[in-house]
Order: sequence, then C-alpha cells, then structure tokens
Amino acid sequence: MKGITVIRLLKYIVLIAFAILFLFPTVWMLVSSTKTVVEISEEIGSMQSFIPNFSNIQNWLIPYQEMFSRFNFSIHFFNSVYYTFIIVFGSLFVNSLAGYALAVFDVPFKKFITGALIILIIFPFQSVFIQIFIIINQWNLTNTVWGLALPHIGSAFYIYLFMVFFQRIPKELRESAYIDGASNWKIFTKIVVPISRPIFMTIGILVFVGAWNDYVWPLMVFTEESKYPLSVAVNIMNETKPAYLNQVMAGLTVTTIPILLIFILGQKYITPQNSSSGIK
Repeated sequence: MKGITVIRLLKYIVLIAFAILFLFPTVWMLVSSTKTVVEISEEIGSMQSFIPNFSNIQNWLIPYQEMFSRFNFSIHFFNSVYYTFIIVFGSLFVNSLAGYALAVFDVPFKKFITGALIILIIFPFQSVFIQIFIIINQWNLTNTVWGLALPHIGSAFYIYLFMVFFQRIPKELRESAYIDGASNWKIFTKIVVPISRPIFMTIGILVFVGAWNDYVWPLMVFTEESKYPLSVAVNIMNETKPAYLNQVMAGLTVTTIPILLIFILGQKYITPQNSSSGIK
C-alpha cells in the first residue's frame, strides 16, 4: 500500500512538473501582453517577466487597444470565427454521415473503402497541398471561404473514428426504431447523435483547433489581406515594422483564448470515463 502511494506521489510530481513546463510560455505571453516594450526587454530572462505589474493595472489593456487599432484585428477575429464555424459543422456533418454509413449499412466494397481510409490517414494534408490548390483554382474557389473550407471538411481520420464509434452502438436500438416506423435519417438524428455526444465533441474540438491555427492553407487560398484569419494576421503583425513585442503578445493571446475556452468547456466529454457514455 505504501509503495502504491509513493508511485502515485511520483506521478503527481511528474505531471505537475510537466504542467509548469508547458504553462511557462503561456504565462509569459499573457503577462507580456500587459506590459510595455521597455519592461519586457528589461525583465526578460528573470522571474519578474512571469509576474504582472500590479502597480500599473490601468495600462494593462493599452497593448490590446493599440493592436486592434493598428491592424484592424477585429476583422481578422471575425474571419477566424466564421471560417472555423463552417469547417467544424461541415466536418461533423459530412464525416459523421460517412462513418455511420460504413458502420451500419451494407456498402459495396466496404472492406476496400475501410482499408483506403486507413491508408489515407498515413498521408498528411500538407503532402497534397499543391494538387488541392490546383483543383480549387480550377473551380474558381480561390479567395473564397469555400476554397478554404472544402479541403478540411472531409477527413479519412475522422470518418474512421466515427465509424469505429458507431459500430459499438447496439444494433437493437436501430432495429426497435425500424419496427416503430422510424426512417434512417430519424434514427441517426434522434437516437445515434444524442448518445454519440463524446465522439462529436472530441472531433469537434480537434477540428476547431486545427482550423483555428491553420496558417499555410489560408495564406495560399486568400489574396486579399482583409480576408486573412487571425493565424495569418499575427504573423503579418510580427513582420510589420516597427514590431512591438507587447502588441504581438496581445495578438497571440487573443488567438489562444478561444482554444483554451473550447478545451475547458469540452474537456468533460473527452475524458476516458466519458468516452463510452451511453454505450454499453
């Protein structure tokens, strides 16, 4: 019993150490976004750089005000919200339907399609950037939200995750609904989706983080600066002279906060004890 307690204590110590290690950059970013450039330069490399200047609280938001007025950051923030909303809901809709079809219906060449999905998972999206861009350009979708969203909506990895999850749902639920006269669409929307909330939340969070942080693809698709998302705008801010470090940190903070909020709100749905919620 004592050995188990010591092992558990060591695990907590290691986890806390790693948490502090990963939190340091985030804390430094948040604190630096409230200071002047002079304060950041003088305090860098010391513990004071991780501590806010409480004697100057009234000026904490000045870097944010300067950043929003200088780069019109509100437009880029709206762009990121708009693009991410379309990608997340489009991805959940398309991938869940594809996964459900493979899990439930007798689809022709089902084993071949499943094998193809596993093979496609190996290849990263970046490996076909040029080919996809050529197709998007031929469809005249460059500089449009659909040119940005369409390549992200369909994902072999997410289809496979949905398929595996839906296969665990007892078929008796669907059969009883069929007997009561329910259609396939009604079974999916009224029975399958409500008990599949963990997988929808997990994939939704993954898609959100990927779409929100995407940098290279928006830079390729959009030619107008006013259509850039936050990920591209922050990089432009960092390259625009003069570059003020506190404003850059403010921009990164604005970019990071939505990801933290989404993860905090959805964390209870992706923990191991909830991963099989509603499925026995």
